[in-house]
Amino acid sequence: MTVDTLTEQHQPALPVEREFITHVTGGLDGAVRVAMLLRGRNYRVRDLAIDVREGVVFSEVRATVAVTAAEAELLLQRLRRLPAVVSAQDR
Repeated sequence: MTVDTLTEQHQPALPVEREFITHVTGGLDGAVRVAMLLRGRNYRVRDLAIDVREGVVFSEVRATVAVTAAEAELLLQRLRRLPAVVSAQDR
């Protein structure tokens, strides 16, 4: 191993702002569950938008969150475990 390799291994990953798009059922209740997960797990949310419309099957929650790559994957797993979530992806 070189000194550069050792240095890279010991540097913590820096958080980057990523947008997560989640589609949920249950209207406002489903969207609020996503917001509660973000708040309850202390994610650093920079922007949050909820689109709930009457007569539409799915609602959309868009959140810009500062996370590392590992935290992003964990957040996607947590979102997808929520019963109201139909899909969750990041950009």
